[in-house]
Amino acid sequence: MYILKDKCKNMSSANGYVRQLLKQFNENINIDNEEIFSLICYHPTKQINKNNIEWLRMKNRKPFNQLALTYKYKNSEIEDDISWKLCIRNMYGKYKRDEEYIKNVHTAFRNESHNGTKKEYFIKNTSIENDNFVGVCELCKLKTKNITTDHYPFPYKKILCEFETDNKIKISDIDIYENENNLIRIKDKKIARNWLFFHDQIATYRLLCNTCNSKMGSYGF
Repeated sequence: MYILKDKCKNMSSANGYVRQLLKQFNENINIDNEEIFSLICYHPTKQINKNNIEWLRMKNRKPFNQLALTYKYKNSEIEDDISWKLCIRNMYGKYKRDEEYIKNVHTAFRNESHNGTKKEYFIKNTSIENDNFVGVCELCKLKTKNITTDHYPFPYKKILCEFETDNKIKISDIDIYENENNLIRIKDKKIARNWLFFHDQIATYRLLCNTCNSKMGSYGF
């Protein structure tokens, strides 16, 4: 098997090389490249059987609307995207499963919290202009489409930490999955419902632009 690592001295050069390689392939065009097929076998959480792949293509990935490396197995209607950057990290021994998994669990909790009062607040306090949600930042008073819902005065991390403590759960023990819209969600529906209820009983919000939101962070929590 050809190993990309033999050609690229470090992870940075491998990322650049693969990025340029994938730019050669237009959307929805079959990729027939041994370097790419060899690379995806390094995915740390998906056991890719390259001999059973019907096609490998660059396809639009929702909800991010970005091209992603996507494959479909023979005799299957299921299409799945694959992170080639994650494959490279694993190839160079930089992938730490526990760290990556916990990051994904945190993403799942955030995605669950988007379905309650946070969503209601955002819709109520923004307007739609040129198909974009627009709002005014409460700190810098800038009107922008780059508007976010900030947890204030109780930071999101504090709410999640209290939920973990009250329910005696560990983030690393939570099972997650990717739904049909490529969003990471909590597999246990009871935990998901309890979390959303807990979150919505405490959370209050304000609108901030991306810049101000980044500056505030988690308010020192």
